Amino acid sequence: MISTMESIEELDPDGQWWVHERPFRHIRAQNVLRKEAYAQLEAAFAKIRDGTTATDKPQLQTRQGYDALMVAMTKQLAAEFAPLFDHRWIALLARLLDLPLLPQVDGGLHHIPMGSRSGWVHNDYCSAWFDAGTEGDVVLPDRTKCDYFTGRPKADAARPREFIRAGTMIFYLDNGDWRPGAGGETGLYPTARAGIGTVTGIPPVSNSLLLFRCSPHSYHRLIANPGCARNSIILWLHETVQHATGVWGNAVTRRKVT
Repeated sequence: MISTMESIEELDPDGQWWVHERPFRHIRAQNVLRKEAYAQLEAAFAKIRDGTTATDKPQLQTRQGYDALMVAMTKQLAAEFAPLFDHRWIALLARLLDLPLLPQVDGGLHHIPMGSRSGWVHNDYCSAWFDAGTEGDVVLPDRTKCDYFTGRPKADAARPREFIRAGTMIFYLDNGDWRPGAGGETGLYPTARAGIGTVTGIPPVSNSLLLFRCSPHSYHRLIANPGCARNSIILWLHETVQHATGVWGNAVTRRKVT
């Protein structure tokens, strides 16, 4: 067990945090937020999940090849999901993962309908692009200026700058009906092939989280959920290209601007 030792008032003082080393180093926590703070997050998530937000608010959408319904995080939306996108929370995650603290983060809301397929095994470790002209304590991708995954400029004044995804947090919420056997766990794998080695399944229990440093071997995927829907909030930390290549060299998966 580890102690958060942080002055984040929304954290439940009775929450439990653990560090696990296999199949790769990761942190799990249960009862993360106080009841009031968690209830506010769940209510905000449910409004978007159920489509009851104002018409100018983001709506859950799917992408080709995904069963998940998703909303990309924006500055406006992040304000509704405090403290998860506050600077103090970002600082906590960076410290737990022993990463340099950078303001660049990305995230989103994920709703996995009941009966969805398992995802593919991947590691999240890749290039990500932010506009260099955007500043602040927390900087989310401005997708009106450049493409997050390719760096392609979308505005004349855009100045795409490449970063590398460095840390992944999955915060599980609004999963009150989840029971063992329902599926929807996050599977952690020792290799890029799901059939080799022992899978570690992280249950999507409400008000719990999974946190790990992205690396060439942080292999994971969504496990099929025949028994109930699965909901979560995703947050990615980032590091500079120089820091990433200093640690992993040519193993970093980089993308060129298209």
